[in-house]
Amino acid sequence: MAEIKKILLIGNPNSGKSSLFNQLTGIFQKIANYPGVTTEKKSGILKTSHQDFEIIDLPGCYSLYPNSIDEKVVIDELINHHSELIIFVADASNLQRSLLLYTQVADCYLPNIVVINMADELSRKGEEIDIEFLSKELGVPVFLANSKKGEGIDAIIHFIEYRDFKANEYFFGNSDLFENKTNDHALNYREWQQYVYETANNAIIENTKRKEIIFRYNKIEKILQLTTRKTAKAFKRLRWTDRLDQWALHPIIGYLLLFLILFAVFQTLFTLASYPMEWLDSLFGAIASYLQTFENPKWFIEFLAEAVIPGIGGVLIFIPQIALLFLLNTFLEESGYMARIVFLLDRFMRRFGLSGKSILPLLSGNACAIPAMASTKAIPTHKERLITILTIPFMTCSARLPVYALLISITIPLKFQGATLLGLYLLGVIFALLFAWILDKNIQTKEKSFLIMELPPYRLPSFRNVVTNIKNAVIPFVMTAGKFIISISIILWLLGSFRFENRQLERTHIENSFLSQIGKSIEPVIKPLGYDWKIGIALLSSFAAREVFVSTLATLYQIDSEDEGTIFEKIKSQKHPNTNQPVYTLAAGVSLLLFYAFALQCMSTLAAMKKETGSWKYPLFSFLVMFVLAYSSAFAAYNIFK
Repeated sequence: MAEIKKILLIGNPNSGKSSLFNQLTGIFQKIANYPGVTTEKKSGILKTSHQDFEIIDLPGCYSLYPNSIDEKVVIDELINHHSELIIFVADASNLQRSLLLYTQVADCYLPNIVVINMADELSRKGEEIDIEFLSKELGVPVFLANSKKGEGIDAIIHFIEYRDFKANEYFFGNSDLFENKTNDHALNYREWQQYVYETANNAIIENTKRKEIIFRYNKIEKILQLTTRKTAKAFKRLRWTDRLDQWALHPIIGYLLLFLILFAVFQTLFTLASYPMEWLDSLFGAIASYLQTFENPKWFIEFLAEAVIPGIGGVLIFIPQIALLFLLNTFLEESGYMARIVFLLDRFMRRFGLSGKSILPLLSGNACAIPAMASTKAIPTHKERLITILTIPFMTCSARLPVYALLISITIPLKFQGATLLGLYLLGVIFALLFAWILDKNIQTKEKSFLIMELPPYRLPSFRNVVTNIKNAVIPFVMTAGKFIISISIILWLLGSFRFENRQLERTHIENSFLSQIGKSIEPVIKPLGYDWKIGIALLSSFAAREVFVSTLATLYQIDSEDEGTIFEKIKSQKHPNTNQPVYTLAAGVSLLLFYAFALQCMSTLAAMKKETGSWKYPLFSFLVMFVLAYSSAFAAYNIFK
């Protein structure tokens, strides 16, 4: 078998590298219309009739002078590893910025081609490019492509399959500028990059960088003047974009608009998702009731009806809400508005010790804290990265969504449900900023950072990307959380259905079971929060993963009740045996919502935090702080609302 050759994908953030990677390899990553989606190199295989190629998607960067961990990945790959070809992905909407990085890559004297991606942006901008002339000026093949729609991909694959890869001549053409003062000789560009990479910045290096950038921009400008031209449409589009940004980025109206958009998202989330959720809840309730009409084998029928079906239902019932959340979130990303949010909040975030680049990991934390922590590699300073990692768990991840959906629907009046969900998201943001501010005042450093970011053009979302991002949210939830939730449901059913009597294992009512003994032993600790022992069991099981709370209650109440009805109806109808008062009152609901808003109930998040910080002291510190905050806020809420 022929040796697999390596091809690198390099380009600016938001240039479409990930979507081109998907087209070449068939592996679907998250795609979005804002910078910073890829923070570690991703690998996939391109199969051709003559040769297999390993395609490596490197993190987006703006130059070969790294300021962050992910940018260092790019320069390390160029300096220390051999590749057959570099595919440089240029953003058609901002060629000048893209070509600055390209000229640095080209001067590393490695075989390369240029792919001008998102070619549809050229016509929208009212620009035309003479591809043949540009190819001649750059000295390498240039391809037009629209990787989101798959246009131009076949030509790229054909070139990879049938051409010999050759390096172009040096673009910069002034190696004397890169003089190594330690041994008095001029370096080629790769040697210069390695020298800068291994040497602390000094006045000589900084001065050389400035001269180099000026020279490159001057040469790029001359090339683009010869190869591109603008039409009247360009100026019309610019005026349209500027008019929208006058509202979206306004220092007062921009924040009001952001709040209204977020409120609309959450209200829509509850209103539209409620219909398929109610249908699924009724479906699984009907299946469980139907199974109970069979008598033999009785233990197996009860096992299916009380453990397996509630477990599966506890997973699938929340798919509509998760899918709708990611549909709306993808629309914000793909349209370009998410980048405006980052730009709008940058100056505000700095008051709390966070970088403008912290916003993207924090926003990603609304999906899942684990990849959000990994994406902090784009943050240039150690202090800002550490603060961002420690504040991400305050953001409302998608695992909290099933818990919120259940508790809000059964304890909060309908007209306040959307506002309550928005309030919980805002509460997470407020306490994340407060925690960041406290950390900033107690962690001393002299490091400085700044935000460099290009606002992408407004675009209509791609249907393919919307479907891909929804699939990437739903499938992991079903496959990973689903297996875990169903396993927990089975274990809980066993513990809730049996006990030891005279040294023998026998079936019993849940009130006399192993589970009851465990729950009642912790009831004194949780009773001040308004919880009974069954809620206590759900709290304990959900410390492994928050979403287990819902399936645990579904299993417990299915075991405990012989009445027909949906899981939501059974949970809502629960009453305290001594007082005959409802378990799930407004006070108990608000208490539980606040507990789950703050408690760090996710073993995977703790492991990810340890990996990114290199120590267990930060995860343990974060866990303890958030648990104390969760317990105290839940206690206060219950006593206020009861």
